[in-house]
Amino acid sequence: MAYGSMKAMFQYAEKVFSRSARFRQIADARSNPTVPLAEVLQTWQWGLIRRLPSTEQIGDLLADPRWRALLGLQPEQGGSPDSASRILDGISIQEWNQMLLEDFFTARRAGILSDSGQFGLRCAALDLNELFKSESIHCPHCQVREKTVSDSEGNKRTVQEYYHQAVALTWISGEIPFPIGWEIVAPGEGELTAALRLLERLLPVLRRSVDLILGDALYCCRPFFKTVTDAGLNAVAISSQQTEMDQEIELLKQSSPPRITGGRGSEVAVWEMESEAWKSDLHRKLRIIDCDRRYEAPKWKHERRHLRVVTTMPLELLPAGQGWKVGRSRWIIENGTFNRMTSDYALEHNYRHSVSAIAGLLAMRSFAFLLTMAYHRHAIARSKGATGRFIKWFHDIVVEDWVRFLDMALKPRPQPSG
Repeated sequence: MAYGSMKAMFQYAEKVFSRSARFRQIADARSNPTVPLAEVLQTWQWGLIRRLPSTEQIGDLLADPRWRALLGLQPEQGGSPDSASRILDGISIQEWNQMLLEDFFTARRAGILSDSGQFGLRCAALDLNELFKSESIHCPHCQVREKTVSDSEGNKRTVQEYYHQAVALTWISGEIPFPIGWEIVAPGEGELTAALRLLERLLPVLRRSVDLILGDALYCCRPFFKTVTDAGLNAVAISSQQTEMDQEIELLKQSSPPRITGGRGSEVAVWEMESEAWKSDLHRKLRIIDCDRRYEAPKWKHERRHLRVVTTMPLELLPAGQGWKVGRSRWIIENGTFNRMTSDYALEHNYRHSVSAIAGLLAMRSFAFLLTMAYHRHAIARSKGATGRFIKWFHDIVVEDWVRFLDMALKPRPQPSG
């Protein structure tokens, strides 16, 4: 027994997230449409859950009589890969942003996104994700760069590559991470500019649901800390080692011995200080926690030797000994969330490069990741002998049972007697 089925997963999505009803509430920009919007969006959503690699393959579902039967689509209602793609252009980015927030709060209420993770704090982190690289398909909002390629004879040439980037604020507390919101980086714009715009949009809504915002060295700057603290939240950033505070901590390290934390075989040397360097802007001091790993870590872990973090958190909320763990948790996001979303839920061929279409694909891709992880946990929660490998479970349920799920749609249903 594979512990779960596509039919049960479909029912789980409807019961917990009311996905179909929410799709029907989205405004349709078309006039006199043939194929209903909600059914097209369901097709996109479940194509991404199935991890189909191309927008065309997802659109081809609309021509599959089994899938049409499951959705209740009639032959005269049409539908094609091209029309399925064009529909995404007419949905506003604001609606996709709102749907992602609703997914987050629904998952929190259902206990899917829990607080059981980092340091007893509700944490979210910022990171950049690159999307839809192409040498030919592009839109006016694409970013562009040059790269060198080789042909079959080894001759090198320079071509232009088009791509998009988006910044995500991701929930990283508990077992399942989830991108709460995305902000697409405009051509010529930097990651930090888009990230601050994302925070200004989300933090007023999330201030009662999140305690701590994490960022890498790019975010070790006054605008990031001010945006977060103005929302009443705490911030942590990996040190850029290029600020006035870094000069202070270097002087401290030369004049004061470290405090050793951790047990035998996991010792970390810690220096800690407070700085008033940015107090005029932030109206508070910042703490700098500098950590040197004194134990030998396996090479396969790629664990850094030195880490320095800057934070607004007071000692009672973030003891200095936890600074090493907080800083290292920054890589949980990249390894556990974005790498998986990029490798498992990416579209190798995406022919819709409009900003609104990309916002929709990001929102539905995030939900596909959340639903799959949540249903996997739900399906095996009370099962004895369930496979411990998520990859095998995914193959048995979402790949193999998907075909049986579609085939059942065309089987005649027994009529009640009498």
